[in-house]
Amino acid sequence: MFADHFYDDLAVFADVFQDSRDAAPTAAFDGAALADPARLVPLLVRFGEHTECTEARARASQWSKYFFARLGIATLVVQAATDRALAFDLTTLAVVCDDDATTAQFLLPGDAVMATDPPGHDFSALIDAAFAPVVSALSRHCGLAPRVFWSNAGVYFHWALGELERQGRLPAARLARIRALTNQRRRPDGGFNPFYRVYKPCPPDTLDGNDEPADHCRRLCCMRDLEPSLGLCSNCPRAMHLRTPKRATG
Repeated sequence: MFADHFYDDLAVFADVFQDSRDAAPTAAFDGAALADPARLVPLLVRFGEHTECTEARARASQWSKYFFARLGIATLVVQAATDRALAFDLTTLAVVCDDDATTAQFLLPGDAVMATDPPGHDFSALIDAAFAPVVSALSRHCGLAPRVFWSNAGVYFHWALGELERQGRLPAARLARIRALTNQRRRPDGGFNPFYRVYKPCPPDTLDGNDEPADHCRRLCCMRDLEPSLGLCSNCPRAMHLRTPKRATG
């Protein structure tokens, strides 16, 4: 639907949005199901069985990353490329899941996709009408604080924005308006901004979970290590450690 806007490392998200009028028959379901714990939990259970991640909190956090990455990154790229906001909420989306129960594609009503008023740096619909209901449902189900899920959403938004800036295909001023959003506690419309201060700086000589130099890390842990087999992410604040100075010998 918007595939020609996705390049390089972002190309894997080119098929996330599909026009519902053109989509082949699939096992798509109403997006509102993602905000209903009674309908969401079976997806989480199936995901846990597929990935052997059965601890409810870790499972919900891990599943959320796919949702935030696919819907969030696709929305960011389309809005940045067109400089217009997408007009949707969960009730206007149909969702297609992969075999592991993670969200793979979102079917949009193609005749009324782009908003006529909000510009491309306005992500109010994504945050308030798509992300927020799912965050609420996940938090109610597993007991993790909503801020954990919002942090997951913010990490993928920051990564994709960095990719767009690196690619240099879009006007710098347009990307600068989106980048400014990550430095504001509130959105321009006064609403909650989950993309603010997702990362925090690290002191000199910090190494990440892979023992690689790190000058920043996530501000919040995603709690996936509640499933012992998963451990910490490499950029988790709990994985950061200082380089051990070599002792003088001789």
